[in-house]
Amino acid sequence: MEKTLSELKDKSNPDRWKAVIALEKFGAPAVDYLHKAIADEDKWVRYAAADALGNLGDKRSVDYLTRLLADQDQDVRFASAEALGKIGDPKASHALMQTCNGDNCFVRIAAEEALSKLAPADKQPSGTAQTRH
Repeated sequence: MEKTLSELKDKSNPDRWKAVIALEKFGAPAVDYLHKAIADEDKWVRYAAADALGNLGDKRSVDYLTRLLADQDQDVRFASAEALGKIGDPKASHALMQTCNGDNCFVRIAAEEALSKLAPADKQPSGTAQTRH
């Protein structure tokens, strides 16, 4: 993991986002480094970090990702909304609802889809399909 972190810290490396993708493979031990990466000045590093955090599903990431919904870049906001949907923590619902009210259409759709994944378990449709007779 040290080599990957070194690649991420090297600001002269134009492919630092690839190091973020590699960090995801380390799982939970990489979460704190991914939290730092979402504050990076490079939009693709932030994007990859949001995606990785969503894939890891660590609920400690919810606060970081909800703040990222206010990022200046729509691609990063999109990745953050998708990641929050993957994590599924209802704590993100307020921030996602705000995103649904005033963002680019793709980000709004991602936020709406994420919200649908945050519904309480008792409101989710059951796993069996109903048929009409």
